[in-house]
Amino acid sequence: MDIKTKKLIVNSYARGKEDQLVQAFIVAGPTAVKKTLGIRDAKWMVIFDYLVFEHDLLEKCVAQNVDFFKDLYVKFGIKHIRAIFEVEGKKYDMPSKAVFDLIAVVNEGLYLHVLQNRGRYLLAFKARGGDFLRTILGILDKKYDKAWEMVLDILLNAECDGLFSERTLEHGLQNFAMMMNGVREHRALNKYKMAA
Repeated sequence: MDIKTKKLIVNSYARGKEDQLVQAFIVAGPTAVKKTLGIRDAKWMVIFDYLVFEHDLLEKCVAQNVDFFKDLYVKFGIKHIRAIFEVEGKKYDMPSKAVFDLIAVVNEGLYLHVLQNRGRYLLAFKARGGDFLRTILGILDKKYDKAWEMVLDILLNAECDGLFSERTLEHGLQNFAMMMNGVREHRALNKYKMAA
């Protein structure tokens, strides 16, 4: 679809009604908005892109439902939220980054997400290194250095807890074995008659 056609679609269906469309999207979702406007998928994508890039549709939707999206992020990560909004393409990276900042950084979703999945991220960190993990978490940019410090702190604590637990178990088993050896009754073999 060429730019002239896209402008015509935006002018016909969205111009002057942007706030109403954003609010309708937040309340009822894209299917209801498409139905209200009486349009099909191709025209909807033009209007959707216009609302996303020109009127911060994704940010506004997340801001009004931040607890819901934060819970989704903590459980499943940012890719799941992008899939819900159907903004998985590269052209949506910037609006998705704004959503990520709102959920993960401002509302501390990243902390909870890493805390809940620390075992998996610790394995990824050991196997592939820090840059790989930063890329997976979406915090590779320099502006996320504080968030990266927090992630490293969680992973360090998880590793130390694991080592402490292993050593405690090992020492406990050794102490139990020594204690049982001391308590065990030792009898001479000659006192028992061996059955032939």
